[in-house]
Amino acid sequence: MNTTATVDTATTTMIVTMLAEGSPVWFVAGMVKMRNHDVYLIGRAAGYPDKAQLRRAVWAQQNRTRVPQAHAQAA
Repeated sequence: MNTTATVDTATTTMIVTMLAEGSPVWFVAGMVKMRNHDVYLIGRAAGYPDKAQLRRAVWAQQNRTRVPQAHAQAA
């Protein structure tokens, strides 16, 4: 079972953000009510344990969600 496919984007972003802020995997897992291994896999896909890479992943995700809104307002 691929856990990352069943987790919504908001939860994934929250997990990556918390890991980028330096929270340990076990703490993040407790906050989002997931297994440590699943949180680790989501973080690993975004670049964990490299905090700079995690921050870039969060920044890129936030900018991807803002771009369609800017086009909708301009039209």
